[in-house]
Amino acid sequence: MGPSIPAKTREVLVSHLASYNTWALQGIEFVAAQLKSIVLTLGLIDLRLTVEQAVLLSRLEEEYQIQKWGNIEWAHDYELQELRARTAAGTLFIHLCSESSTVKHKLLKE
Repeated sequence: MGPSIPAKTREVLVSHLASYNTWALQGIEFVAAQLKSIVLTLGLIDLRLTVEQAVLLSRLEEEYQIQKWGNIEWAHDYELQELRARTAAGTLFIHLCSESSTVKHKLLKE
């Protein structure tokens, strides 16, 4: 059970997600699972964050523990690179899947 979300916030989020096609939604779910945050995912796909920024923000607790206890090179470095690669690939997938629908949506607005 997560925190309660105000109805207006939920409505805006549903409306925003409904603007994506099924394939892009699959990509959004994949990236959200990697970052463990829909907020970071939306910031990333709306170009408000870079992959590096989103990954760093998703790993705040882990980065704190690394600073406190030290880095295990073969483990922490591998996890960081894998998370960056998966996040970048998922983000690219989302953009490629939603490119034509985004253009269509923008044309309809004008």
